[in-house]
Amino acid sequence: MISEFEEGEYRGPLFNQLEKGSHLLWEPGQVFEKHIGIDRASNCLNSYLWKLYGRNFPLGGVNIRGRSFRHIWGTATPGKILPDFSLNLFIQAKRAEYSSQSKKSLKPHINNAYWHFEITPHQQIALEHLETELGNDALVIYASPAFHMQQDLYDHTSNRTVIENSTFPKASTLRGHTKWYYDKPGMTGVANPDFEFLEGGQLYNNIESLRKNKGEIIKDNKIKNLQKIANAILKVVEGQSKDFRASQFAYNNDLIQNFIERRQVQDVKGLREIMQIHTFNYLWKLQWMTF
Repeated sequence: MISEFEEGEYRGPLFNQLEKGSHLLWEPGQVFEKHIGIDRASNCLNSYLWKLYGRNFPLGGVNIRGRSFRHIWGTATPGKILPDFSLNLFIQAKRAEYSSQSKKSLKPHINNAYWHFEITPHQQIALEHLETELGNDALVIYASPAFHMQQDLYDHTSNRTVIENSTFPKASTLRGHTKWYYDKPGMTGVANPDFEFLEGGQLYNNIESLRKNKGEIIKDNKIKNLQKIANAILKVVEGQSKDFRASQFAYNNDLIQNFIERRQVQDVKGLREIMQIHTFNYLWKLQWMTF
């Protein structure tokens, strides 16, 4: 049974609670917030919402990407692009399927109802490479709900308990596997085709462990940290040369370079790297957060 809600419905509350559940967690995505005043934007097609404001159809919009914001770059403060951080968190959200009875091959580890999600091969390879390149500087994980009813999603969203009711297996844990089975939240579950039981503890415990044993992320050196992440991403993309996303990334990387050169914003340190990171996350459907 496929969950009653879409992946996007789960992803929003999950990321929102991860962002706001800890003062140490931050999503580096508000480049224009100070000047435009928008935290999040959505292409809303729900007629009910528009009718509340006297509209029978959605208003027209503009493509921000194609607009010039030179006045913003001229007033930007180079030293305030990112707060200090010691760990990166890359998350791939997945939609779960539910089964009320355990299959025979799962019964040594899962005896009752369970959930599972499919692993996309090309996506898994990219995540594995990213985790390898960043080492102890990043936690690269999947996220999927340990619930499947629409009402459960609403309840966990309003109660701010989405994180406590989700599974978060590491990408490296699922190397060579095609599915992840679980009957409880956390980082513990079963991976096929061999139905291997894998115990991974809790998300925040893993985060704290990596923060104590961090790799090359340097405190108070945001630019070098950004460069390290961007360089890792470039290596991942280079290794995915047969993936159409790699060609899309190369195209957008040229646009980024032209954008910076045309608008003469070289003095805004780290801008190129942030744009490269966000391009990668967009194409591979990841969420990037820092601790």
